[in-house]
Amino acid sequence: MNFNTCEINNWYTTNAGKINSKLIISAINKITKPSFEKNILYIGSEVIIKELMNQNYNFNSFYISDSQNADIIAETKKLPFQDSSIDCVILIHAIEADSNHHAAFREVNRVLCDDGEIILASFNRVSFLGLYGLLPISSIFKKRQYISISRILDWMSLFSYDISSITNLNKIPPVRNKKILKTLSFLNNNLLSKINYFGNSYVIYAKKNTYKFIAIKNWHKKNNIILGKFSKPAVNNNYEK
Repeated sequence: MNFNTCEINNWYTTNAGKINSKLIISAINKITKPSFEKNILYIGSEVIIKELMNQNYNFNSFYISDSQNADIIAETKKLPFQDSSIDCVILIHAIEADSNHHAAFREVNRVLCDDGEIILASFNRVSFLGLYGLLPISSIFKKRQYISISRILDWMSLFSYDISSITNLNKIPPVRNKKILKTLSFLNNNLLSKINYFGNSYVIYAKKNTYKFIAIKNWHKKNNIILGKFSKPAVNNNYEK
């Protein structure tokens, strides 16, 4: 079963969700650089995205969702933008909440420009969230379809993305009791927080890579003629990066 966007938004209003949200926002703010020239799309959890947009104001940033609160109402797999027209796409639990994960990622790749940036935050099964899904406890994490880091990396490799960073966040179990959360806060402040595994969420930052294809008969010449651009080189020793 896929994650539900409404359920995710509701969870982020809980005490455990607020901790997770704060860490995701902090991680993304360390990656992004303020720019009034970039076209930026925010897709996914409204609770986190609204806070991100408030902290990083940009004239050309848009919140995309199928809810009425969005700047543009659209599905992730049907974005109303031209090919290669977006500089940066920030996805907050958007891929895992879509019924067709791969189609949603392909659509994001379509609108992202050459050398564009993608920032993706998702829940991590290899964490306390995954453990909670196995316990007889009522939770949004029970019997859900997670998207693993390895699967995302496979997709990015297929579309020739360069991975800049992978960050695991939040080692605290998603319990409801505020006192227990406070008691367990040391898990995000000691050596465990430095270990880049087993976080409840992960944030991946990657850049779209393009290769310049050169005709075989011209590859040895000083002034090569570039015939076109491809997401991957056709011949390993026959391209310039």
